[in-house]
Formats: sequence, C-alpha cells, structure tokens
Amino acid sequence: MNRALLILAHGSRAQGTEETVYKIAEKLKAAGEYRDVEVAFLQFNRPNLAESVNKLVSKGITEIVAAPAFLFTGNHVLKDIPEELKKVKAICPEVRIALAEPIGYDDRICGIISERAKGNLVEL
Repeated sequence: MNRALLILAHGSRAQGTEETVYKIAEKLKAAGEYRDVEVAFLQFNRPNLAESVNKLVSKGITEIVAAPAFLFTGNHVLKDIPEELKKVKAICPEVRIALAEPIGYDDRICGIISERAKGNLVEL
C-alpha cells in the first residue's frame, strides 16, 4: 500500500487551533487504512499543501487522497484547493492525487451538535 491521506484544514490565527487537526490525523493514521496521514493548512498555519505533499513524496508515496476538513463546498473547496493541487501535480506528475468531497451534511454531525449543546456551556 503506497497511498496517503492528506487532511486539508483552513487554519487559524488563534494559537493552538491546529492541534485538533493533528489529533484527527493521528486517529486516522492509527486506523491503518493509509500508509501515511499528513495535515496541510490553507491559511495562517504550516505546513501548507505543497509542503505536506512534498513530505509525502519524499517518503515514497505515489498516491495521495486530499480530504478537505470543510463543511461547505465554498471557494476553498471549489477553487483554491484544486488550483493548489494542480500546481503540486505539475511538479510531481508521477504522483496520483485525488480530491475527496468535503464533509458536507452527515447525520453524525447532528448527533455531535446535539451532544455539545448538552455539555459544558459558556454563559454569555
């Protein structure tokens, strides 16, 4: 198996926010479906998409599935991510790169939101 998962997150100026994405990556890596799992951020944080793809390629990965950790199919998913992936593909034409759908609607999200609404609430 020479396939890797690349989780694409937006990024944030708020300190420590990237830790959530790394926790997700570690869980997916432990599941063993992919030879490797990396994270990339579109803005504010590093590594960026090209850096993460280069890291995977340097490990001998020949197939990458880029999975946007986004709820909506907005401009990042429709334009920015595909454009960045095409740039990387031009540099590494031997690597197969596929773009997964964003998270979008999923019944499991409803359960998470409901659970959080019953949890530790912050009074305003």
